[in-house]
Amino acid sequence: MTAISELKYGCIGGPLQVRILRKWKPDNRRHETWYLAVDKFGDAIQILGQRTNQGYIESILTISDCFTIDEYTCPLLDQYQKMLEQDFYIDVGIASTIQPMPNTSILPTSWFRFLPKKQILELGENPPYCPDFIGVITKVKDCNKKDGEPFLLLVLADENGDELAINLWKECTKCPEKFDRQKLLPLPVTTVVAVTNLKASRTDVATHLYVNPDIPDTALLIHRYTGPTTPISEHTGIQTTIDDLTKRTRSELLDKTFNLKASIQHVFFKDYWCQVTCPVCKDPIFEKGTNWFCSAHDETGVLSASITDSVARKIIGKGPDKLFAENTHLGRRNLPTSIKTNTSPVKQMTIQLLRTSAAGTIRFLLVDIADLQPVAQSTIPQTPTPMAETRLPDQYRKDSIGSTTSQKIRCLKTVVLHPFRETASEKIKVA
Repeated sequence: MTAISELKYGCIGGPLQVRILRKWKPDNRRHETWYLAVDKFGDAIQILGQRTNQGYIESILTISDCFTIDEYTCPLLDQYQKMLEQDFYIDVGIASTIQPMPNTSILPTSWFRFLPKKQILELGENPPYCPDFIGVITKVKDCNKKDGEPFLLLVLADENGDELAINLWKECTKCPEKFDRQKLLPLPVTTVVAVTNLKASRTDVATHLYVNPDIPDTALLIHRYTGPTTPISEHTGIQTTIDDLTKRTRSELLDKTFNLKASIQHVFFKDYWCQVTCPVCKDPIFEKGTNWFCSAHDETGVLSASITDSVARKIIGKGPDKLFAENTHLGRRNLPTSIKTNTSPVKQMTIQLLRTSAAGTIRFLLVDIADLQPVAQSTIPQTPTPMAETRLPDQYRKDSIGSTTSQKIRCLKTVVLHPFRETASEKIKVA
């Protein structure tokens, strides 16, 4: 079975299993119908049905369903078609083989390429690709252009508190597949919106809006702007009873505030009544022999990750383009010797969870690497003072690195990271 990452411009691809997530049709190119599809590895690609093939493709490909596609080509995208980072798309038609397949949890049900406000603005009005943005709604306003054409102004605040004003044009607001205005009326206590395919502060023909999408970013944003310590007025929630709450479904409870008349009858705990946390990162730490163990600073295993072009240049001294030109006889299935023999000493590394990851196929990306900055430490070992636990509940925490052990991670180059701990007199690499 072919993976999206194996496709390239000009190739005739093999069988590809994907889920169709989005659909759009440009107003000035009505002969084109575009789809966004994602494979089991969390990679996405654009699919096109056009001209004589358009009606046939529209009758087969349906949103949220899974398909096996074969006998297709991979032409280049032009500047008006390009929404993702790839320079090519999948062209399907009557000669292609498209077979519906049973719904499966292996194929992700959502896909986003989120960027913070600063990076979106840096890409400009004509970006090389159209990224996504997620944030909490701070303002919704119906507006009109000078010619009287209506549009919707949406202001979203991201996890850093930065607000991005987005103008939703008719190409988005008039299409039920892309935007449902009723989901914003009335606004729940906290509403998170994911907006796809943005160009600076405006939407594009491929833009879709997702209100409170079922992804970890939504829970984290809600917690960021509400939090367990935020005081709640007795008049802001729905008055109910404990018996009523226990009978409600998850969807009936999500993003709502409830008021109860209740009393605390018993205080209980499991194992320990307080948590000892790391004075540096506030993660829980545990006794390990005569020392304390912090999972954020001591050895936690090995991790496979893909590396970006900029990191490759820092580690190897040259980018993939030059490496490939020097080793064309090896192809892409054989690693150049200069990479095989290249390892690095302990460095400060910046790792990101790929947002295209799904349960069971979690992947990471090494986005930066730098020399360690020396930190002055006390020569007297100290036991941290026990502190009350202040960590987020488990349901708001991102997947742990440990969850990757059941699935081999696909990567461009495997980088084995060796975390370590430092004492006052020496650095000890944990085996």
